[in-house]
Amino acid sequence: MKTTAKSSGIPVRFVLATVGPDDSLCCPICACRNVHPAEVIVEQGQTKTRVTRETTRVVPTNRSEDYLGSQIVLEFWCEQGHAFFYTFASHRDGTAIDLTARPAAHVSIRHELWRA
Repeated sequence: MKTTAKSSGIPVRFVLATVGPDDSLCCPICACRNVHPAEVIVEQGQTKTRVTRETTRVVPTNRSEDYLGSQIVLEFWCEQGHAFFYTFASHRDGTAIDLTARPAAHVSIRHELWRA
């Protein structure tokens, strides 16, 4: 599969830090290691599934009218005040990767996917 990268003004990159034996995801804006997953969205065909801390919702979508593939959005936030989204969108012969970011207004542990 061919992978292409596009960007909304931010270079598409994954910033990792090695902590002990494991690598961990860092904020691509400021390299903060304190990154938290916020939500996951999977859109395929006529179904869009959104997973947040509170719920999992499945709603109808018409993505199949314009695209021939699925889209996956992974949202994160860092403790330095950034929210960022990695979007993977497959269409015909490849998968586009996009990174978007914004100030993370009003984020807190309540905006994190469940953890023990």
